[in-house]
Amino acid sequence: MKKIMAVISCLLLTALVVYSKTEEVHAADKSTKVQRLVKSKDIKADDFFVDAKWLKKQMKNDDKTVVIEASYGEGKEYKKAHVPGAFHVDTMEIETEENNWNILDAETCKEVFLKRGVTKTTPVVVYSSDINAAARMAFVAYWLGVDQVKILDGGLAAWEKADYKVEKGTEKAKAATDFGAEVPGRPESLISTSADVVAAKEKNPDLVLASVRSWKEFTGKTSGYDYIKNAGEPEGAVYAKASKTSADVARLVNSDGTVKEPTKIFADWAKWGITPDKEVAFYCGTGWRAATTFFITKQEGWKDVKLFDGGWYDWDKAHQKDPSKYPVQIGDPRDKDNLEILD
Repeated sequence: MKKIMAVISCLLLTALVVYSKTEEVHAADKSTKVQRLVKSKDIKADDFFVDAKWLKKQMKNDDKTVVIEASYGEGKEYKKAHVPGAFHVDTMEIETEENNWNILDAETCKEVFLKRGVTKTTPVVVYSSDINAAARMAFVAYWLGVDQVKILDGGLAAWEKADYKVEKGTEKAKAATDFGAEVPGRPESLISTSADVVAAKEKNPDLVLASVRSWKEFTGKTSGYDYIKNAGEPEGAVYAKASKTSADVARLVNSDGTVKEPTKIFADWAKWGITPDKEVAFYCGTGWRAATTFFITKQEGWKDVKLFDGGWYDWDKAHQKDPSKYPVQIGDPRDKDNLEILD
C-alpha cells in the first residue's frame, strides 16, 4: 500500500513540476509576444500603416488604387517579384545628390507621380524591402497633397507571408495629366533646409528638433555616412531613440520588418522632452529614417510633427559656411560639463 501511495505521490509531484514549467513557458511566451502597431481588425480609414489583408481588399474594391514599390536604383527586386499591378519608383526620381539628397521641388515630384497615374484623389499604397524607402516615397506623396497615402507594413514579405500571389517583370502605368490641385498640398509637413529650421525656431522657440540617428551619431562619435566627413548634431537637438546604425530604424520595427507598438519608445522619448503636445521636427542624416518616424507619430495622433529633410548632412554643410548661425553640439547634451559646442 505504501508503495502505491509513494508512486501516486511521485506522479502528482511530477505533474505539478510539469505544470509549473508549462506555466513558466506560457508566461515567457506572453512577455515576448511581438507587439505590432498594425492590428488587422483595428485598421482605421486615416491610418498610414496597413497590412496585406487590407491592401488585398483595397485593390479589389477600388481599381483606381496605385501600389508603388519604392527602392534605390532600377528595381532589381521589383522585377523578380512584386505586388500585382505595382509600379516601381526609383528614389532618385524624388531626390538627388546634386540637391544634397533633399526632396526635389514640388513640380518635379508631382510629375513622378503623374507618370504612375497618381492624382490628388488617387489612393496610394507604398511598400519596400526597406521601410525607410517606403516612408520616404510616401512622405513625398503626402507632402504633395495626395488624399490617401498608406504604407504596407512589412513590405512584400508580409504580402507573401499572407500567401498572396506576386508578379514578375515591369508594369506599365497609364499616366495622368492633371494632379487636381496646387502642390505642395501640405507644405507645413516639410522643413527643407537648415535655414528653414532657423526660421522655424525663430517663429517657435519651443520647436523640438529630434534626432532619430543612432546614439553614436547623436553624440558625435561617427557621422554615419562615408560621404559626410564631420560628426555632430545641430545645437539643441534631442535624442529620439530609433536607430542602431545609419541604415536602420531597428528600435521601431520587429524582426519581420513590421512596425512595433510605440508606447515604450514614446516613453523613452518623453525623457528628452519629445511629446505629442509639442511641435516636433524629426530628422536623421538625409531624411529617410525621419520619414518613418514621421508616419508612426502621425498614426498615433501627434498633431504637429514635421520632417526636417536636410538633416545632419545639410546642417553640417551650413555650419562650414556660417558656424555662428548653425552651431554644432558634440556629446551628450545632458552632460553639460563635457558637451562641446562648435560655433
